[in-house]
Amino acid sequence: MGCGRDRDDFDHKKRNCVCEAVRAIKDIQDNAVDECDECKLDCFLEPLGSMVSPSNQRPNTRIFKLYTKKGDVFKAHTKKWPYKSPFFRVKEIFDNCCATLQVVKHKCSREMNADSEDEFFANALGESEWKLTGDCITVDLDCFCAIQCVKDVHVDLFCDDNDD
Repeated sequence: MGCGRDRDDFDHKKRNCVCEAVRAIKDIQDNAVDECDECKLDCFLEPLGSMVSPSNQRPNTRIFKLYTKKGDVFKAHTKKWPYKSPFFRVKEIFDNCCATLQVVKHKCSREMNADSEDEFFANALGESEWKLTGDCITVDLDCFCAIQCVKDVHVDLFCDDNDD
């Protein structure tokens, strides 16, 4: 089924778990809560900043990756960057399980040396400085079978694709 499908908003038994996780991430980003949980990498973990993320500023973004039903990492193109990025921030959810995702990259992406795209992104996970790109993608969350929350970070919510 695609965006705009006729589905009851309250029929949670039929709702995709990736959709539910992205909804939770959006709610957590929008509403800072002061509760703690012992699980360190759960996408439903509140508040932002509960996932391990060294930063001098309060996190405002939960970076995540999505996996297709075939098990491949979903990636999106960005301007002025050599690789497709697998990292996203949820901007909006609409029509039950459609979402606008903003592509996220780490600030040192141009200086990092890597022999492969996989090595490049493995190195990126250790980076503490992340940045929004000006690139967004609209997706049907029902098309994904898994989500992996990477880390909570602070990003400047006013993106500027002119630097790096």
